[in-house]
Amino acid sequence: MIKLNAINDTGLKIPSLTLGCSGMGNLYHKLSNKEAIEIAETAIKMGWRSFDVAPHYGSSLAEIRLGLALRDLSRDEFVLSTKVGRLLEPRREAGLENGEEFYDENPFNRIYDYSYDGIMRSYEDSIKRLGTRRIDILYVHDIGKYAHGTTDKERKYFKDLCDSGFKALEELKKNGQIKAYGIGANETEIMLEAMDYADMDIVLLAQRYNLLEPHKEEFFAKCKKYTITVAAAAVFASGALVKKNINEGHYEYGKITPEVFTKVQQIGKICDKYNVPIGAAALQFPLRQKQVVSVACGVSSAAQVKKNYEWAQWDISDELWNDLEKIGIY
Repeated sequence: MIKLNAINDTGLKIPSLTLGCSGMGNLYHKLSNKEAIEIAETAIKMGWRSFDVAPHYGSSLAEIRLGLALRDLSRDEFVLSTKVGRLLEPRREAGLENGEEFYDENPFNRIYDYSYDGIMRSYEDSIKRLGTRRIDILYVHDIGKYAHGTTDKERKYFKDLCDSGFKALEELKKNGQIKAYGIGANETEIMLEAMDYADMDIVLLAQRYNLLEPHKEEFFAKCKKYTITVAAAAVFASGALVKKNINEGHYEYGKITPEVFTKVQQIGKICDKYNVPIGAAALQFPLRQKQVVSVACGVSSAAQVKKNYEWAQWDISDELWNDLEKIGIY
């Protein structure tokens, strides 16, 4: 069942299932405009009402395509989130900056900017690309060591965010231009650090909370202390959890390792025992944690949209979860 879950006292309720739109920006696959827009249009027809995107995805391509798909849907009918932290500047040189991830992306270079001015400009740019009056949730995208390494630059970016970037987000929220904000990243460490500097409403945790990485006690304890809700993204671990062949899919934006594949097979045997698709278990697992209000699923086809919607509503018995707990997944 797709439930509506409150994001603390923001007045915003988010569906427990969110369409992750990185695939609409040609992540790992080249899609035509028609194919990409069909993904979101299929989701809308099926009842999806939460959409997450970013300027980074296809260097603006995903935001533009998603905006076109959402044009005929009343603005009050859905929750929309995008991200700040990267500005896009016209690319004068030939070739692709990010071609190994986003195929045939738009011709813009990404410029990291976590300052007040950078966040305000990023918000305005996204509003125009998406063709919308407002954005519900803004995530500060890819701040921290996972994205920037253990460098002076990483510390500078975080200082910029704390000195003025969070002020921009607070202003946007106070003025009603957004309803909630937080960090969207592939690590808990930067989120834990930022909790001491800003009154965040929600964080988008990618890759780090799924059947392959189930234990996040310290993280959830601090989220509870500061009443921060969580959206879990990349719950299929970049596809590793739903592939039957080690040579298919990705993990951590790279190839699936033998160790990871062995673990997936172990989980798959338990799911098979109860006639539950491993994808259904992967999708529903994060929602068993009370602070997780939504699961963002990245898709690259309309068929995946339909499958994920089915998995989100699959009936899973307590016996399956008990068996997973026996192998350390809880």
